[in-house]
Amino acid sequence: MQESKRERIVDEFFTLVNRLQSSGETFAIATVIAVRGSASAKPGSKAIINAAGKNIWGWVGGGCAETFVAEHALEAMKEGQTRIVQADLDDEVFGLGMPCGGVMDVFIDPQEPPLPLPVKASPQTQKLVTLLGKRMGFEPQIIPKTLGANQRAAVDAIEELSAAVAMVRKTSLQPLRSLRGLPWDGAPPVIPSLIPELLIIGSSRITEELAHLGALLEWPTRVYGWNFEKGVYPESVTCEESQAGFTNFKVTMGSAVIVASHHKGDPTFITKAHESGAAYVGMVASEKRSKLVAASLSDSSRLFAPAGLEMNCRNPSEIALSCLAEILLFSQRF
Repeated sequence: MQESKRERIVDEFFTLVNRLQSSGETFAIATVIAVRGSASAKPGSKAIINAAGKNIWGWVGGGCAETFVAEHALEAMKEGQTRIVQADLDDEVFGLGMPCGGVMDVFIDPQEPPLPLPVKASPQTQKLVTLLGKRMGFEPQIIPKTLGANQRAAVDAIEELSAAVAMVRKTSLQPLRSLRGLPWDGAPPVIPSLIPELLIIGSSRITEELAHLGALLEWPTRVYGWNFEKGVYPESVTCEESQAGFTNFKVTMGSAVIVASHHKGDPTFITKAHESGAAYVGMVASEKRSKLVAASLSDSSRLFAPAGLEMNCRNPSEIALSCLAEILLFSQRF
């Protein structure tokens, strides 16, 4: 079957993006997300702008529109933050002074090369540290370290990587709960060295990353949620579809439970987890939502919310790393 023009364009786009990322170049992807009135570019139109502000692929409008987008792309690359800009194509005073007569919204997504991340890692953990670091968008630089006799390789890898991320981000690596979450007297949970189960609640990119780390730790891992996508969870992980009213929800005594569902049933999950004798219960949530959910509980003193250690997390992989690092922080391994 002959390749369509659209398929060729898509292939060109991703080929160039992959090449730029592989070569460690900084660039930005500009996408027209809305057009009101008349404009030469259409929603979905894309352009790739390099670090010099030059459009090297695609088109989001001609003349002043392209210059306008390039200027904002340079600013976005400098700040390392996405932004949505509005190009008024007909306003002589405040806009671009072009006769098109429309308004165009453009999403600008800067793409940076992986951040070098020095990590102290043992010979047994170097491969895992490199794998997990690259998955999170870093370029791990391994500093050799001797393996502790009582530490397993996967545990070491998670601890080493979380410490390295916290150092780069200049954060404390303290429990989020103690910094900006629920009131806490500092009494640590009692988590067994070999937890009987890691129970993850929800269905999202965060739960997927949590499951992958649980599998790396060789913990019995179960995900309780809905609308599971086949093939995204490790084979060793059990995925259990929730039933109406959560009648099939169960928690193993001594387990570690991470609620990452952002669901109205979260108070029910948390209460049942505590009643069932879970050793650790954490909830992935904002500070505001943590306090709202806690207010609906009869006892929130044992809930770690927000879950995880302070790492200034920026993506699902880092959030998962932060949560597992918190569990390991309190586990009785020695």
